[in-house]
Amino acid sequence: MPYQRGDIIEVNLGMPPDGKVLNHPAVIISSDDVFEDDDCYLIVMLTSQQYGDRYTFEITSHMLTQASNRPYSEARCHLVTYILPSHIVSARSRNKLKRQYVDALVEHMVNCAMY
Repeated sequence: MPYQRGDIIEVNLGMPPDGKVLNHPAVIISSDDVFEDDDCYLIVMLTSQQYGDRYTFEITSHMLTQASNRPYSEARCHLVTYILPSHIVSARSRNKLKRQYVDALVEHMVNCAMY
């Protein structure tokens, strides 16, 4: 499996509300087993726009394995989908979200978008 949980990748995503397909950063939140069983990844979209709403999970440089070149980044916790490897734009990950912050992101996603 070339990518792992926490990897930040660039993917082709259909954007709400019109479904226009754009390249966007996303973080892989699924385990290795998901890829091994179904050849796909579960991802959540990232953005540099500041929404500051209940779906926001802010990502700061200390949460990443490498310093970010963006002044601001957040995960949009309600914009979750699966992707195939062919949807990934680049052959390498852009950065990586540390494990404890992937766990915190998933917990926030469940609390804000599932209840």
